[in-house]
Amino acid sequence: MANARFLLRPRWLLSHLLVLLLIVAMINLGLWQLRRLDERRERNDLIESRQDQPAAPVDELVASGADDATVEQARYRRVTATGTYDDDATVVVRNRTQDGVAGAWLVTPLELPSGDQVGVVRGFVGLQSDGDAVEAPPPEGEVTVEGLVVDPDRLDGTAPHDLAPLLATDSTLPVLVLADTSTPPEPSAGEEGGSRADSILPVPKPELGEGPHFSYAMQWFIFTAIAIIGYPLVLRRVVARRGKEVEGRDDLDRELDELTRHGG
Repeated sequence: MANARFLLRPRWLLSHLLVLLLIVAMINLGLWQLRRLDERRERNDLIESRQDQPAAPVDELVASGADDATVEQARYRRVTATGTYDDDATVVVRNRTQDGVAGAWLVTPLELPSGDQVGVVRGFVGLQSDGDAVEAPPPEGEVTVEGLVVDPDRLDGTAPHDLAPLLATDSTLPVLVLADTSTPPEPSAGEEGGSRADSILPVPKPELGEGPHFSYAMQWFIFTAIAIIGYPLVLRRVVARRGKEVEGRDDLDRELDELTRHGG
């Protein structure tokens, strides 16, 4: 053990600390992925349970000015909405991708008979050569859409910021309708999974898969195990190599002493 005393030098102590911090970080990343997996499973159960309920008019489930608890109760419910689109107030939600294609969502407020309005995610469009979203006017006259209730605050990327002006008015419901059917249909509608540059494509429903969270968690735990097992083995090899070097120097010193004595 005397040969391992050099491992207590500042340079080596810093190395031990860095490895320890990496181990703690990797364990926490693995646990975070497991928590994400639990959240995904809970979301999937919520979607499945609420999709079994019959579709209801959106303004019967959520009123303008509804609180967060009401929005949560309506999330992922199937709803219908009937009214006329206000195309001039269409919001372009940028930085969206679908089937590997960059583009945007078109969210247009639908004026309801009650006087309120609800933002409808009408679909996904690609980008023009200048980077602007493809224009796709909505159907004219009275329209009925059916889809899922989406909480805009739970959307990722720039969506909450892009939608903030639309949702700021007192007469706007604090939810979106992710439309999957429209009567009459969108004038420039393409089939789901299509790639026509001038089409508006339906945005897919939330996937019910568990995603890569479990495999990512296992990877972090494997990295942790490698560090816990591998680092002591590396230190053991370093100590062994240092010990051989010390023994070699001792043997050389003894040989020099012998030569000195004989030479004297």
